[in-house]
Amino acid sequence: MTDTFALPIWWDLAATFLYALVGARFAIMRGYDVVGVLMISLIVSVGGGLLRDILLQSGPPVALREPLYVGMAWSAAIVGLVLYKKVPRLQRMIDVVDALSIGLYGVFGAQKSLMFGLGLLGAIFVGVLNAVGGGILRDVIVRNEPEIFRPGTFYAVAAIAGVACFVVLARILNIDTDLAAVISIALTVVVRMLALKYGWKTKRLS
Repeated sequence: MTDTFALPIWWDLAATFLYALVGARFAIMRGYDVVGVLMISLIVSVGGGLLRDILLQSGPPVALREPLYVGMAWSAAIVGLVLYKKVPRLQRMIDVVDALSIGLYGVFGAQKSLMFGLGLLGAIFVGVLNAVGGGILRDVIVRNEPEIFRPGTFYAVAAIAGVACFVVLARILNIDTDLAAVISIALTVVVRMLALKYGWKTKRLS
């Protein structure tokens, strides 16, 4: 396909590292031991990518083929273990890291979907699943109702906004891929942080 494009792999690896930090923080706050922190960090960081690659039927998931992904995930887990006592003072930074994670994963998932020939809506769906899939798997494993299914501050909404922005800019408006990715990730972060600051929340239907 001559009209495809690609983001460098470091986009995906950066998202893996950042998401693993968020996973480590979750596991530490739940009182898990070192093994629990390592496993939750790995699941959260590569779970979305696993779901993405399974949906795209693109062969063995890249996280299972490329050892850099596990290395990035566990490096982030170690950072989380070292800094866990400072978590309360780093809450704002953690919120930003979380928002960056969903932005990066969403963009990378949408980009890979477009490369495999999915339509615009399909790419948005896979991109959002890539962004929030790790959190869904985490909640299922620890027997929680998935967070994105409950009313709360914009999380999936921020992911949808960023992914949709990327697809429109990169595929419809033909803006440079890296620039489109930066704009879209910035939009995700802005939406998420404003929601946290001003308490914007989705509402119950009944």
